[in-house]
Amino acid sequence: MEPLNYFADRLGDNGCMVGIGRSVLIVEDDKLTLGLLADALIPSNFIVGAASTVTEAWQMFERMTPDAVVLDVDLGAGVNGFDLADAFRAQDPFVAVLFLSNLPDARFAGRNPESLPRNVGYVRKGQVADTREFVTALDAVLRGSRGSIPRHDRDPERPLGGLSRTQIEVLRMVALGMTNEQIAAERGTSAKAVYNVISRAMLQISGENFDEGNARVVAAREFIRAAGLPSP
Repeated sequence: MEPLNYFADRLGDNGCMVGIGRSVLIVEDDKLTLGLLADALIPSNFIVGAASTVTEAWQMFERMTPDAVVLDVDLGAGVNGFDLADAFRAQDPFVAVLFLSNLPDARFAGRNPESLPRNVGYVRKGQVADTREFVTALDAVLRGSRGSIPRHDRDPERPLGGLSRTQIEVLRMVALGMTNEQIAAERGTSAKAVYNVISRAMLQISGENFDEGNARVVAAREFIRAAGLPSP
Protein backbone atom coordinates (compact mmCIF):
# COMPACT_ATOMS: atom_id res chain seq x y z
CA MET A 1 0.00 0.00 0.00
CA GLU A 2 1.28 3.45 -0.85
CA PRO A 3 1.15 5.56 2.32
CA LEU A 4 -1.06 8.61 2.40
CA ASN A 5 0.96 11.66 1.36
CA TYR A 6 -0.27 13.49 4.45
CA PHE A 7 1.67 11.06 6.65
CA ALA A 8 4.53 10.18 4.32
CA ASP A 9 7.23 11.94 6.34
CA ARG A 10 6.09 10.42 9.63
CA LEU A 11 5.57 6.76 8.73
CA GLY A 12 7.77 3.98 10.02
CA ASP A 13 8.89 0.91 8.09
CA ASN A 14 5.58 -0.83 8.78
CA GLY A 15 3.56 2.04 7.28
CA CYS A 16 2.39 3.27 10.68
CA MET A 17 2.96 6.56 12.43
CA VAL A 18 5.67 5.96 15.00
CA GLY A 19 4.71 5.53 18.64
CA ILE A 20 5.60 3.33 21.60
CA GLY A 21 2.23 2.30 23.03
CA ARG A 22 -0.95 0.58 21.97
CA SER A 23 -1.63 0.24 18.26
CA VAL A 24 -4.70 1.78 16.61
CA LEU A 25 -5.95 1.65 13.03
CA ILE A 26 -8.09 4.62 11.97
CA VAL A 27 -10.35 4.15 8.94
CA GLU A 28 -11.82 7.43 7.70
CA ASP A 29 -12.53 8.39 4.10
CA ASP A 30 -12.08 12.12 4.70
CA LYS A 31 -8.30 12.58 4.69
CA LEU A 32 -8.36 15.85 6.61
CA THR A 33 -10.36 14.24 9.42
CA LEU A 34 -8.09 11.20 9.23
CA GLY A 35 -5.05 13.40 9.75
CA LEU A 36 -6.60 15.26 12.67
CA LEU A 37 -7.57 12.02 14.41
CA ALA A 38 -4.11 10.53 13.94
CA ASP A 39 -2.47 13.70 15.23
CA ALA A 40 -4.68 13.57 18.31
CA LEU A 41 -3.37 10.11 19.24
CA ILE A 42 0.36 10.61 18.72
CA PRO A 43 0.91 12.69 21.93
CA SER A 44 -0.62 9.80 23.90
CA ASN A 45 2.03 7.45 22.45
CA PHE A 46 -0.32 5.38 20.31
CA ILE A 47 1.10 3.58 17.29
CA VAL A 48 -1.26 4.80 14.57
CA GLY A 49 -2.15 3.27 11.23
CA ALA A 50 -4.25 5.32 8.81
CA ALA A 51 -6.50 4.16 5.98
CA SER A 52 -8.96 6.08 3.82
CA THR A 53 -10.38 3.13 1.84
CA VAL A 54 -11.56 -0.37 2.66
CA THR A 55 -8.69 -1.88 0.69
CA GLU A 56 -6.13 0.17 2.61
CA ALA A 57 -7.88 -0.73 5.85
CA TRP A 58 -7.45 -4.46 5.23
CA GLN A 59 -3.82 -4.05 4.23
CA MET A 60 -3.07 -2.02 7.35
CA PHE A 61 -5.04 -4.37 9.61
CA GLU A 62 -3.05 -7.38 8.41
CA ARG A 63 0.21 -5.46 8.67
CA MET A 64 -0.46 -4.02 12.15
CA THR A 65 -2.71 -6.52 13.99
CA PRO A 66 -3.92 -3.45 15.93
CA ASP A 67 -5.19 -3.40 19.49
CA ALA A 68 -8.09 -1.18 18.39
CA VAL A 69 -9.79 0.14 15.27
CA VAL A 70 -11.52 3.50 14.93
CA LEU A 71 -14.08 3.28 12.13
CA ASP A 72 -16.11 5.85 10.28
CA VAL A 73 -19.43 4.24 9.36
CA ASP A 74 -19.99 5.85 5.97
CA LEU A 75 -17.07 4.83 3.75
CA GLY A 76 -18.84 5.41 0.43
CA ALA A 77 -20.56 2.81 -1.74
CA GLY A 78 -20.21 -0.82 -0.69
CA VAL A 79 -18.68 -1.95 2.59
CA ASN A 80 -19.30 0.33 5.56
CA GLY A 81 -17.72 0.62 8.99
CA PHE A 82 -20.12 -1.89 10.54
CA ASP A 83 -19.20 -4.47 7.90
CA LEU A 84 -15.50 -3.86 8.54
CA ALA A 85 -15.97 -4.26 12.29
CA ASP A 86 -17.65 -7.64 11.75
CA ALA A 87 -14.84 -8.76 9.46
CA PHE A 88 -12.07 -7.50 11.76
CA ARG A 89 -13.68 -9.18 14.79
CA ALA A 90 -13.90 -12.42 12.80
CA GLN A 91 -10.12 -12.20 12.34
CA ASP A 92 -9.40 -11.00 15.87
CA PRO A 93 -12.27 -11.36 18.39
CA PHE A 94 -10.42 -9.22 20.92
CA VAL A 95 -9.76 -6.11 18.83
CA ALA A 96 -11.40 -3.06 20.41
CA VAL A 97 -13.83 -1.13 18.20
CA LEU A 98 -14.81 2.53 18.30
CA PHE A 99 -17.26 3.86 15.72
CA LEU A 100 -16.92 7.56 14.93
CA SER A 101 -19.75 8.80 12.75
CA ASN A 102 -22.13 11.60 11.88
CA LEU A 103 -24.98 9.08 11.93
CA PRO A 104 -27.11 9.15 15.10
CA ASP A 105 -27.27 5.35 15.24
CA ALA A 106 -26.86 2.17 13.20
CA ARG A 107 -30.39 2.29 11.77
CA PHE A 108 -29.36 5.20 9.53
CA ALA A 109 -27.06 2.80 7.68
CA GLY A 110 -29.71 0.09 7.45
CA ARG A 111 -28.21 -1.89 10.34
CA ASN A 112 -29.99 -3.38 13.36
CA PRO A 113 -28.37 -1.71 16.40
CA GLU A 114 -28.69 -4.95 18.37
CA SER A 115 -26.41 -6.68 15.86
CA LEU A 116 -23.37 -4.51 16.58
CA PRO A 117 -20.35 -6.29 18.07
CA ARG A 118 -20.23 -6.47 21.86
CA ASN A 119 -18.46 -3.81 23.92
CA VAL A 120 -18.02 -1.38 21.04
CA GLY A 121 -18.01 2.38 21.45
CA TYR A 122 -20.09 4.73 19.32
CA VAL A 123 -19.26 8.43 19.20
CA ARG A 124 -21.04 11.02 17.09
CA LYS A 125 -18.57 13.40 15.51
CA GLY A 126 -20.72 16.41 16.27
CA GLN A 127 -20.79 15.49 19.96
CA VAL A 128 -17.02 15.40 20.45
CA ALA A 129 -16.00 18.67 22.07
CA ASP A 130 -12.23 18.18 21.69
CA THR A 131 -9.57 15.60 20.96
CA ARG A 132 -9.24 14.67 24.63
CA GLU A 133 -12.78 13.30 24.55
CA PHE A 134 -11.86 11.18 21.53
CA VAL A 135 -8.75 9.80 23.25
CA THR A 136 -10.77 9.06 26.40
CA ALA A 137 -13.38 7.15 24.38
CA LEU A 138 -10.69 5.10 22.67
CA ASP A 139 -9.04 4.33 25.98
CA ALA A 140 -12.37 3.11 27.37
CA VAL A 141 -12.93 0.57 24.58
CA LEU A 142 -9.33 -0.60 24.84
CA ARG A 143 -9.73 -1.20 28.57
CA GLY A 144 -13.14 -2.80 28.13
CA SER A 145 -14.52 -0.42 30.75
CA ARG A 146 -18.16 -1.14 29.97
CA GLY A 147 -19.53 1.53 32.28
CA SER A 148 -17.47 4.27 30.64
CA ILE A 149 -17.62 3.17 26.99
CA PRO A 150 -19.50 5.95 25.14
CA ARG A 151 -22.66 4.94 23.26
CA HIS A 152 -24.05 8.10 21.69
CA ASP A 153 -26.24 5.86 19.53
CA ARG A 154 -28.29 5.06 22.63
CA ASP A 155 -28.85 8.68 23.63
CA PRO A 156 -32.65 9.25 23.74
CA GLU A 157 -32.06 12.87 22.69
CA ARG A 158 -30.20 11.98 19.48
CA PRO A 159 -31.78 13.18 16.19
CA LEU A 160 -34.88 11.14 15.27
CA GLY A 161 -34.18 8.92 18.25
CA GLY A 162 -37.92 8.50 18.90
CA LEU A 163 -38.65 6.94 15.51
CA SER A 164 -38.91 3.20 15.01
CA ARG A 165 -36.41 1.17 13.00
CA THR A 166 -39.03 0.80 10.24
CA GLN A 167 -39.63 4.55 10.09
CA ILE A 168 -35.91 5.30 9.91
CA GLU A 169 -35.43 2.70 7.16
CA VAL A 170 -38.28 4.11 5.06
CA LEU A 171 -37.02 7.68 5.52
CA ARG A 172 -33.56 6.51 4.43
CA MET A 173 -35.03 5.08 1.24
CA VAL A 174 -36.96 8.29 0.58
CA ALA A 175 -33.73 10.27 1.02
CA LEU A 176 -32.10 7.97 -1.55
CA GLY A 177 -34.76 9.08 -4.05
CA MET A 178 -36.82 5.88 -4.10
CA THR A 179 -40.54 6.22 -4.86
CA ASN A 180 -43.17 4.82 -2.52
CA GLU A 181 -43.77 2.04 -5.05
CA GLN A 182 -40.06 1.15 -5.13
CA ILE A 183 -39.86 1.17 -1.34
CA ALA A 184 -42.95 -1.04 -1.15
CA ALA A 185 -41.43 -3.54 -3.58
CA GLU A 186 -38.17 -3.57 -1.61
CA ARG A 187 -39.95 -4.13 1.70
CA GLY A 188 -42.65 -6.48 0.44
CA THR A 189 -45.54 -4.21 1.36
CA SER A 190 -47.90 -1.73 -0.36
CA ALA A 191 -47.32 1.86 -1.46
CA LYS A 192 -50.18 2.89 0.83
CA ALA A 193 -48.45 1.28 3.80
CA VAL A 194 -45.23 3.13 2.93
CA TYR A 195 -47.12 6.43 2.78
CA ASN A 196 -48.64 5.69 6.19
CA VAL A 197 -45.20 5.05 7.68
CA ILE A 198 -43.91 8.34 6.27
CA SER A 199 -46.99 10.26 7.44
CA ARG A 200 -46.77 8.91 10.99
CA ALA A 201 -43.07 9.68 11.15
CA MET A 202 -43.61 13.26 9.98
CA LEU A 203 -46.47 13.73 12.44
CA GLN A 204 -44.22 12.51 15.25
CA ILE A 205 -41.37 14.82 14.19
CA SER A 206 -43.30 18.02 13.43
CA GLY A 207 -46.78 17.53 14.83
CA GLU A 208 -48.18 18.29 11.38
CA ASN A 209 -50.00 16.31 8.72
CA PHE A 210 -48.64 16.59 5.17
CA ASP A 211 -49.97 15.52 1.80
CA GLU A 212 -47.97 12.77 0.10
CA GLY A 213 -45.67 15.02 -1.93
CA ASN A 214 -44.81 17.34 0.94
CA ALA A 215 -44.44 14.43 3.36
CA ARG A 216 -41.76 12.91 1.13
CA VAL A 217 -39.91 16.22 0.80
CA VAL A 218 -39.93 16.78 4.55
CA ALA A 219 -38.99 13.15 5.22
CA ALA A 220 -35.94 13.36 2.95
CA ARG A 221 -34.90 16.70 4.46
CA GLU A 222 -35.23 15.46 8.04
CA PHE A 223 -33.26 12.28 7.35
CA ILE A 224 -30.47 14.18 5.60
CA ARG A 225 -30.30 16.72 8.40
CA ALA A 226 -30.28 14.08 11.15
CA ALA A 227 -27.65 11.98 9.36
CA GLY A 228 -25.35 14.97 9.00
CA LEU A 229 -25.28 14.61 5.23
CA PRO A 230 -24.71 17.57 2.87
CA SER A 231 -27.95 19.02 1.54
CA PRO A 232 -28.58 18.31 -2.15
